[in-house]
Amino acid sequence: MTRLFAYICLIVLVQDSHSVDPANYFKDYYSSSVLGLLNLFELEREFMDNFIVYADVLQEKVDNLKMYIDSLDRGMHENHKEREGFVSNPLNAFGLIRRLHQEWPKWQNYTKKPLGVAQLTAMEELLSKAPEPFDMTESLKSMDRIERAYDLPASHIARGLLQNKQYDTQLSVRDCLALAQHKYESGDYIRASMWYREALRHSGEPNAEIINSVLGNPLDGVDLQFARTIVIRGLGLSDHSMSRETIHELASNFLNQSSPRDVKIFISHYLRQSDEQIGNELGTVQTPPTAHESGCRGLFPKRTNLVCRYNSTTTPFLRLAPLKMEEVNHDPYIVMYHQVLSDREMEEMKQLARPMTNGMSGSEMANLTEPLEIVARVAWLIEASPFRERLNLRIGDMTGFDVSDFKALQLANFGVGSYFKAHYDYRTERVNDLGVTELGDRTGSIIFYASEVPQGGATIFPDIQVTVTPQKGNSLFWFNTFDDSTPDPRSLHAICPVIAGSRWSECSHNYQMAPPMATNVSEAL
Repeated sequence: MTRLFAYICLIVLVQDSHSVDPANYFKDYYSSSVLGLLNLFELEREFMDNFIVYADVLQEKVDNLKMYIDSLDRGMHENHKEREGFVSNPLNAFGLIRRLHQEWPKWQNYTKKPLGVAQLTAMEELLSKAPEPFDMTESLKSMDRIERAYDLPASHIARGLLQNKQYDTQLSVRDCLALAQHKYESGDYIRASMWYREALRHSGEPNAEIINSVLGNPLDGVDLQFARTIVIRGLGLSDHSMSRETIHELASNFLNQSSPRDVKIFISHYLRQSDEQIGNELGTVQTPPTAHESGCRGLFPKRTNLVCRYNSTTTPFLRLAPLKMEEVNHDPYIVMYHQVLSDREMEEMKQLARPMTNGMSGSEMANLTEPLEIVARVAWLIEASPFRERLNLRIGDMTGFDVSDFKALQLANFGVGSYFKAHYDYRTERVNDLGVTELGDRTGSIIFYASEVPQGGATIFPDIQVTVTPQKGNSLFWFNTFDDSTPDPRSLHAICPVIAGSRWSECSHNYQMAPPMATNVSEAL
């Protein structure tokens, strides 16, 4: 078989992560997949279970000590006369001497007795599996990606309102501060100021005094950092030639020379502002959304000349069992096949995805110069199986291509906030000269949507203004070339960041040898 259809990929989303040291390729990260986040959820649950048992053991000790104190029944004896009367009673005097000689040393030893050792050891072991800095950075970048791609105000995100859908979860004051600091350090002072403001506006949290005594007061110095961020933004607008170091120094000098009253008035003014007002004062430029942003936000015009029908002609088998086909675009040809994966098959696929290892972005075939990055958790099915055979037959029914010699099936799960930049699925020198990402060398591409994605994660074709919302059990198929096999640049496509949901996907490769443990994720998205 020629390389007519060398790759048919069904992977859906990839994270924008920073380059990873090759020594860390084989480490397990939580942030790159929802499957990893589920593992982290279970880790925290186990930690909390041990924490509760440890707290109960300590509480039992406290209760025992209080019980003994209550059993003494000594009375208050507030003045010297009362105390003298108490010890002058021979019964009280004898009891006092005996207790101090026999009982109190034992109670002191009881207080020193280590308790909950098993739980403390278990918690220490669990914390050794806690997320690494990579996971924290990726989580911050994912939140930033969602905020920017969908133009979501910080005030909405902080309160659990995402694209007009209200969730019952809100960000804590420490969550808001972490996002603010990330944006401050990256130089996004407008968004940083919005998040500092949300932290300062945050309503008091239950038991804050006790929690702050352990974790520290999160709002210490935040008001001044909020003011500093606003001043830095203003100085940057006034003179674009100043370096970042100079601007930061001037901002600090300005605040140090201002009276506490003036700083308080300055802060109060911006705390009262709406998102729009503070954005206008800080010089936010309202630019029209890019084609990518328009597609993700559902702003592309709706098509009216498309139909749904049964496909019974691609292969002889479809005469007996035609497939539900929805036209997405006529030129280039893009169609959605409905209900081509059953719930049982999707669960079977997930069960087969064991063990899962790091999936890498990039492709040797595409001659990419970008460093490899961990973008997902993937598993390879190399051995022949009924599932693989069924899927290849179904791909043939939908596309008309013979894929019987595909040697491996890749299963992948991606994380919240994942996305994929605009790219092509074909490989030519002409495309390389355009400065856009190209992956593989494919006449056609097909994506299987193997899970529900409540919000985000759409497949978009920005040049032809097409947005396709993922639907569980469906598949999306399109051609990447013209009839004469020359590349069709209109097939440029991308994946919008996932706001909520778990993305499962499948990809089949025509490799002659088994893929390594840390494998390139060569996308057809």
